[in-house]
Amino acid sequence: MASPRLSTPVSPPPALHPSTVETYNFANTFIQRARPYLTSSQIDGLRPRETTYESGEISVRLSACSWMLQVGRVLLLPIRTITTGMVMFHRLVLFNNLPGLEHNWTEAAAAALFSACKIEDTLKKSREILAVSYNIRHPQSNPINHDNLLLDDSHKRVLGMERMILETASFDFRSRHAQPFLIKLCRKFQMTTELAHRAWNISIDAYRTLAPMQATPHVVALASIVLATRLEGKDIDIPYHELEAKRDDVLSVVDDLLELYTYYSPQTLVGPQFDNNVYLNIRIDLNQERKQLANGHSHANHKNTKVPKLVSTIIQDRGTSGAIRFMIDPEREKRESSLLEGAPDGAMGRMKEVMVSMVNGVSPPP
Repeated sequence: MASPRLSTPVSPPPALHPSTVETYNFANTFIQRARPYLTSSQIDGLRPRETTYESGEISVRLSACSWMLQVGRVLLLPIRTITTGMVMFHRLVLFNNLPGLEHNWTEAAAAALFSACKIEDTLKKSREILAVSYNIRHPQSNPINHDNLLLDDSHKRVLGMERMILETASFDFRSRHAQPFLIKLCRKFQMTTELAHRAWNISIDAYRTLAPMQATPHVVALASIVLATRLEGKDIDIPYHELEAKRDDVLSVVDDLLELYTYYSPQTLVGPQFDNNVYLNIRIDLNQERKQLANGHSHANHKNTKVPKLVSTIIQDRGTSGAIRFMIDPEREKRESSLLEGAPDGAMGRMKEVMVSMVNGVSPPP
């Protein structure tokens, strides 16, 4: 009796290049490029129109930032992790509609700090952060550890918000911090220890505002130095061209800081150290200086600027049937978006074929 013939195993089809756009089986495909910096008009376009929203949003942001500083000190986190958590929280609030956030912002802040710990390679468990938060909010109760059952529900919600934070950041893990620039600039300008320490605290207060989402780290560092010297009644000669910075950009960050110190002084590090009139006088001088720099041409308002569709609407619109691709390279985003925009349903397979050919370096068929 003949032995049964064994079938030759069929090798699986070769896997497509990991950077290939797979649009064949998706009803909707979105491309979202990481945008670490936004314009003022983009930020205004993301905010609701309610008049009471802005004051409530600022109060939540300041409370969350103070909370992160407290928790960070207990957990001995470096300042880079804390400031990254602040930026993550700002983006989470700005890009997402979180109902009831003004009453329960601690879990969102914990999720932002937890994500920052991973990004900055200072790993802490989410339960550790929640346990420290509980002990801070309930000083009269017995301290709990990270294994306590009271943290189970909060732990699950924090993990859910972590994904939302990563999507909001477009999975862009590049870190940008003002403090390393500040240290080098203080040495360059030969600032005293006391003045450098004040500039350091001002740079931390800057992360309570949205300035780090609009200005590069070295601009935030320069703004901290400028404001620290002005609070001493002095001025400093900064070679802006040599440092690749614009004076108007630096003064814009200084104006945000002065607004913070004028209206929310008790919730900052430097604010309570000076009288409110000091900040008002500096702000008046600053506005006159900015008008001279503008030379009569206002370029700060861009009300007619078209705000691109950002991740806030994309995450809500795509639902569960679509796919989203997160990118960092703007050229690649432009190239692939041109293939996806306006393509009819029957052209999905054609787009897939074209993208495979482009990735493999082969000219696509006509």
